[in-house]
Amino acid sequence: MNRFETEAIVLSTCDHGESDRLVTFHAAECGRLRGIAKGARRSRKRFANVFEPCSLVRLECRQKNSYTWIEACNLVEPYLPMRADIEKWACAALFSEIVLGMVPEGEPHPAPFFLHKQTLDRLERDKDPRHVLLLALLRFQLLMGYMPALDQCEICRRALKTDRNWFWQPARGKLVCTDHFCHDSGYVGLDTGTLALIHYMRTIPMEKTWRLRMRQDMKAPLLTGLLHWFRHHTGKEIKSVGVIDQIFPDWGIASSIIDNHNGKPSTFPNQMLMRSNI
Repeated sequence: MNRFETEAIVLSTCDHGESDRLVTFHAAECGRLRGIAKGARRSRKRFANVFEPCSLVRLECRQKNSYTWIEACNLVEPYLPMRADIEKWACAALFSEIVLGMVPEGEPHPAPFFLHKQTLDRLERDKDPRHVLLLALLRFQLLMGYMPALDQCEICRRALKTDRNWFWQPARGKLVCTDHFCHDSGYVGLDTGTLALIHYMRTIPMEKTWRLRMRQDMKAPLLTGLLHWFRHHTGKEIKSVGVIDQIFPDWGIASSIIDNHNGKPSTFPNQMLMRSNI
């Protein structure tokens, strides 16, 4: 029997058996972790208010017969101010859903966990939660090793500095210039400044990520592209997108996600595409 303690962020919880709960966490030492809290639905004291999604907790666990059993769980940070703000809470839920879908189970990977923790901290304090979400998604993509080059036109090898308008096809990680942009092909328009910000992020430590700023009109297309990309690689629906689209329809992201399961091409709204002179 192996016993261990770890700091973790609650990702999801569901009923298990007659009185237990199956809880999924994100931890530095073991990536995505699923554990059984025995009697959690019956006891009002042992696990009171500790399994709320996006809560930072301290776990005491034991492993036996390939199962992880949660012996104790202490609440470290509930992020109450963040929960009181619907926009901040929506961004936290969306980022946690991406983490749940992409972080491997049982593999130590401290950097994504510390990014997750910093993201929740920043969401609680920052006045622009969508900006925090964008920076977190970009950094997460980089940490997981999936950040595309985005340094030149994939077709003609044209350098970034030679044009202001560029077009990214998230599903393939493909960047093209205005000469090779094709309508109705699932491209998201980005400007050179946004692409330069992405490249600069590769060179700085994680704690400096939050100092970066991008143009307001680039936030919607970039978020669309990132969500499109994550959905393509996980093969799963991003449930939080539908909720966000109902609460914040001006974000315009739900209708911009490719239907990969049916093999249909992307249909991006006109406002999500960069205007160009082509």
